Amino acid sequence: MPIERFIWTQHAEERLHERKLAKDLVEQAIREGHPTRQINRGEADWRLVLGRFVVIYDHPDGEDIHAVRVVSVWTRRRGPRLHLVSGYPL
Repeated sequence: MPIERFIWTQHAEERLHERKLAKDLVEQAIREGHPTRQINRGEADWRLVLGRFVVIYDHPDGEDIHAVRVVSVWTRRRGPRLHLVSGYPL
């Protein structure tokens, strides 16, 4: 079932603007990363970590199996740096 449409909540649109993320980039990442999504335990069905950002979304959107409803998107925080010794993290 290919994803054909994206419905963006007002909240998701605001977060996109605040984080200076491109809508088309997020949509393409959802299309490509959808098979690796994880169950989200909050406001949306799915959670997808896409490199530097995270998106939560519903798919299908209600009865529409070709639509994704984007609920929120945010940039990932950087974790602690790993120091390598002889190629192995400490």
